[in-house]
Amino acid sequence: MKRIIKITAMLVLVILATNVSAQSKMSEEQKTEAKAKYQELKQKLNLSEDQSKKVDAINTTWFEGVTELKKSNEPKMVKRNKLKSLNDTRNRQMKDVLTKEQFKIYKEQQKEMKEEFKQRRANRE
Repeated sequence: MKRIIKITAMLVLVILATNVSAQSKMSEEQKTEAKAKYQELKQKLNLSEDQSKKVDAINTTWFEGVTELKKSNEPKMVKRNKLKSLNDTRNRQMKDVLTKEQFKIYKEQQKEMKEEFKQRRANRE
C-alpha cells in the first residue's frame, strides 16, 4: 500500500513539474512575435547606432530580471512589486537614452502593448 502511494505521489509531482515548466516558457511563435514587435519599436523610435546599443542593453537587463522573477518562488505581491521596480528602472534608463519625442513614442507603445495584454488575458478567461 505504501509503495502505491509513493508511486502515485511521484507521478503527480512529475505531471505538475512538467505542467509548470510548459506554462512558463514562451512558444516559438510568441518569441518571434516579441522580436518582431521589438524591431518595430526600434524602427518607430528611429534610434541612432549608440542609442540602439544602449536600448538593447537596457532591455536585456530588464528581460533577465523578469526571467529571474518568473523562476522565483516568492509570493505574487513580492513578484509584482519587483516587476514594478524593474519597469521603473527601465523607464528611467530609457528616458536618459531617448529624446523627448522618442520617449513619448516609447510610452505610447507601452500603453498599446498593455492593452493587448489585457485583451488576451480577458479572452483566456
